[in-house]
Amino acid sequence: MRRFFLLVRGLYTSASGALVAESMADNVANNLANVDTSGFKQTLLQIQSAPSLDISRIQTDPGKTVGNPLAGVPVHQEVGLLGTGALVYDTPTSYDQGSLQTTGNPLDVAITNSANAFFTIQTPNGVRYTRDGEFAENGQGFLQTRDGNAVLNTQGQPIQLSPSSGPVTIQSDGTIVQNGGPNNAQSSQVVGQLQITQFNSLLNLRPEGINNYAISGNAGPTPTTAATVKQGSIETSNANVVKSMVDLITAERWFDANEKSIKTQDDATNTAISVVAKTQA
Repeated sequence: MRRFFLLVRGLYTSASGALVAESMADNVANNLANVDTSGFKQTLLQIQSAPSLDISRIQTDPGKTVGNPLAGVPVHQEVGLLGTGALVYDTPTSYDQGSLQTTGNPLDVAITNSANAFFTIQTPNGVRYTRDGEFAENGQGFLQTRDGNAVLNTQGQPIQLSPSSGPVTIQSDGTIVQNGGPNNAQSSQVVGQLQITQFNSLLNLRPEGINNYAISGNAGPTPTTAATVKQGSIETSNANVVKSMVDLITAERWFDANEKSIKTQDDATNTAISVVAKTQA
């Protein structure tokens, strides 16, 4: 009859805790790496316990004794629950408003009054959304993000500035005006209006990297005129440096504790195999 050796469950429990601690460290490191990225939204880590096991004490009581022909009576006594570790449930994004930083750059713009409103941009992968308002003008006069994606107007078209039409003014509703050319020799002209999109459910936005978000599921994108913007400012990252450093230390200590637990149980298993399990010839 073949017999199988059942490994210590605690090894798997401790290993799952170490893996969660590693995921936590990676998540915090990414937030810290983007602490100076304008419009960046930090990601959180949601952890849940792995399924628990019911532990019971099963015996035969009273057992068979000499002179007692009756079989013992099975006794099933509940001991409690045995945890089997932890796992990462989700990594949601926190869309809390970041603080505003004045830059003085006329093409920098920040959304000031709505955490669920985003600038609309055109990328090679299609229309995307961003909170990063650190815009610039390319050689053809088109307004673009730092990554070269076109900023769209309310008609869904790229916004193009005129090099000869004077300084740019971005009004609170996102309307872009160029003020009459050199020495205001010409009348002011409206270049376009930033398309700002608001979402009914931010849970259905999917981070796509480089500060862009894509629609996933029923996000309910709706163009809005209720959001206000501020020219010459950018929204800073909402990552909290102090809290992130504390979380990083917590993750490191959590990993170390699970690593020591794994070693302790491995040593105990080795002892059981090499010493306790010896049989006499």
